[in-house]
Amino acid sequence: MYFREDWIRRALCEEAKLYGDVALPPGSRPRRVTVFLNPAAQRGNGRKLFEKNAAPILYLAGMEVNVVKTEYDGQVKQFMGVLESKDTDGIIVAGGDGTFLETVTGCMRKEDKNYRNSVPIGIIPVGETNRFAQIVFGQDLNEVRFIGEAAMSVVKGVTKKYDVLKIEGSEGKITYAVSGVETGAYRDAESRKSKYWYFGPLKSRWTYLRTAMKSWPPSFKADISYVLSTEENTKQSKKVEQPPSSSYGWLGFLIGRTNRNNVPVVKEYDFDDSKDDEEMISETISAVEFTVNSTNLDTKPKSVEGMTVGIGPSEPTKSQLIKEGWRRINDKSLKFGTEENRQLVVKKIKFTPEVNEDTDMMINIDGESFEALPIEISLLKDRINVFYKAETAS
Repeated sequence: MYFREDWIRRALCEEAKLYGDVALPPGSRPRRVTVFLNPAAQRGNGRKLFEKNAAPILYLAGMEVNVVKTEYDGQVKQFMGVLESKDTDGIIVAGGDGTFLETVTGCMRKEDKNYRNSVPIGIIPVGETNRFAQIVFGQDLNEVRFIGEAAMSVVKGVTKKYDVLKIEGSEGKITYAVSGVETGAYRDAESRKSKYWYFGPLKSRWTYLRTAMKSWPPSFKADISYVLSTEENTKQSKKVEQPPSSSYGWLGFLIGRTNRNNVPVVKEYDFDDSKDDEEMISETISAVEFTVNSTNLDTKPKSVEGMTVGIGPSEPTKSQLIKEGWRRINDKSLKFGTEENRQLVVKKIKFTPEVNEDTDMMINIDGESFEALPIEISLLKDRINVFYKAETAS
């Protein structure tokens, strides 16, 4: 196995060196990238994985690599607040879903709206889950190849637009996500799994058995208000201008873009929300699970554009909950929830949980835990520019 991994590293490094060997035109500079490295990712192995499998590829490609090692939550968002497009030609996130969530949120909060079009984001998947990286590069990859091909996508410079979820709290604080939201019994069971380490490989199954032993049913109540997606209300009112070229080409990735004034402004358009108040539907739910899946997780076309909301049953039997939990252990789907839940395709949704003082209800946003408070989720189309695997880019 080790020989095979060394062979993969060598092959990718040789490919990267082809780019690094190209002479730069007079007056140009190497392409400059900023890496946000989370050393604590994957139980403290993040730095080792990056330095062994990704960094050599970036250096051999002739890139100027500036590494920022994160030390605390929120640090990436702070850096993104002061990082300007003249400082870097690309952002690389070497971490997991949490680090990527911070980067996207920091990028979306910037006042310079053209920043996210002119400065693409790359992902080096050295985290525990790497859900969005699997969306971009595919599943079932050997870890070394997974990380190496992600680094090569930055070298090749091909990019693709991805949608973003805007999640606004009741106090006006906004977080941005790319995968989705989940809360409920299954989310809680997964979060407790690490506590049962003494069960070894059986801890994933025990956590659902333990959930069934607690007070029953493990459901919650919430008020939801949503606008169902239709062909009419998801139309863009104006034609979207074409973004800049999605590839830097053979030389473009090397020389960087010394004149940012040549980067065309890309206008962004939202869905028409003029009739949202009229089309808003409100109801109270009682469920064991509530999920919102981003359009980035869609594996097949939908009749209308929108987020997929899943609402679990109110009172499943204990055996049903255990069976479904055990099914999810080996489920390779990246989506939150199950298709057996009640499904809604919406353009916007408000979620207001009924939280008791006795319960500690939490909600996951792209796998990161937050206190369950009222939130409004809306879909923003084609908002972030991400380095993508060249041979499968569309």
